[in-house]
Amino acid sequence: MVQLREYFGGAERPTGMRPIYLSLLLAAACATSRASGSGTVALKSFGYPAARPETYSVGKGLISGSNLELRVDDAGCTRGFYRSEPINLCRDAADPNHWVGASGDLIVVPSPDRKAVNVQGWMNIRGIQQLDVTQVIPLGNGPTWDELRRNPVLLAIATTTTDLDARRSRA
Repeated sequence: MVQLREYFGGAERPTGMRPIYLSLLLAAACATSRASGSGTVALKSFGYPAARPETYSVGKGLISGSNLELRVDDAGCTRGFYRSEPINLCRDAADPNHWVGASGDLIVVPSPDRKAVNVQGWMNIRGIQQLDVTQVIPLGNGPTWDELRRNPVLLAIATTTTDLDARRSRA
């Protein structure tokens, strides 16, 4: 979390929670896309590497998959559903990297080289109170990945739900 130390003024922000899983992006965006930034990505769980990857469609300000539907609206809020549970996080007007709301409290910072997204914080998903979602997510190349660079909070939530789905399928 070197970049996060820099973002927090040289000190790591204590969360008091142990990270549960890290997610890695292991697949690239599809070669074909209908509109600028649209396409698909497949995310593989790092916590459960034997689990099947989850495939998500990505468009301008949105990501959707079999269990996830999220959109960044004009008000700067990320709203949608994971399974039947609502997700609601809004961008902090004082800090565009900070997302807060009923669903959690995240800081999502693109790395200086724009090849990864650093995430620190927690979410309330599926009744798990303050699930630590601290992770570093590598980014691929192409227009779909460029869209996720513009809206990295969508990627942070999708990697979290990918790990939760992998955990659920294993149970």
